[in-house]
Amino acid sequence: MYLVIVGGGKVGNPLASSLINEGHEVFILDNNPDTVIELQRELGMIATIGDATSLQALKDAGASRAGALIAATDSDEDNLAACQLARTNFDTPRTIAVAHSPENAKLFDLVGVDIVVSATDLVLANLATALPAHPLIRLMPISDGTQELVAIKLPAAGNVIGLTISEITLPYGTKIVLIITSTGHQKSYNSDTIIEAEDEIIALTPANSTAELWELLTELR
Repeated sequence: MYLVIVGGGKVGNPLASSLINEGHEVFILDNNPDTVIELQRELGMIATIGDATSLQALKDAGASRAGALIAATDSDEDNLAACQLARTNFDTPRTIAVAHSPENAKLFDLVGVDIVVSATDLVLANLATALPAHPLIRLMPISDGTQELVAIKLPAAGNVIGLTISEITLPYGTKIVLIITSTGHQKSYNSDTIIEAEDEIIALTPANSTAELWELLTELR
C-alpha cells in the first residue's frame, strides 16, 4: 500500500521504517529541513520538505493515490488539518492521526478522523511494556469498538507456561493472531505449540473479555 506520513520526527521516522520493512511504499512530508535530510540518509529519497496543511504539498506527496494518510507532526492542529484536507480534497480513503492532547483526541473523532492515536496512550503503552505489573497493551479498537487487538506479555511463572495452545480455554470469541518470543521473533504456532516464558501473545478479543483474557494469561502459579 502507498502511505503518506506527515511529520517525520519521533513517531513518523520509526513508523516509516517499520512500514517499509513490511513492504509498504511510504512518502514523508516534514517542514524541518534537518529532519528531511536525516530521513533521506536513513531511508532513502522518500522524504521531502513540505507543510502538512498545504494542498500543493499533499498533492505532490501523492495523497490522491494513497491508501492512507498518517498525520504524526508535533502539532494537533496540523494533524487535524492534514487529515481533513486529505479526505475532502484527495479522497484519501483512510486517515490516521496522533493527538497530543486528550481533549483534542475527542475532537478528531468528532470530525471523522478514522483512527486517533493518543500520544498519552503511546507513552502508557511503552510503560506497560517496561513494567511487568502492567503486561497488557491495547493496540487497536476494531470496527465499532466491540473487539480490540491486544498484546499480553506472559510472566515467567505464569500458569499457562508449558501448556499447549489447545490446553488453554480462551474466552469466547478470542483468537490468537500472533506470538512473539522473548527474543522478539515471530513464532510459528498451531494447537500443539507450547507456550513459553516471556512469550507475547497478540490476540483479537471481544472488548468485554479483555480483562478475563489478561487474568488467564498472567495468573501466577
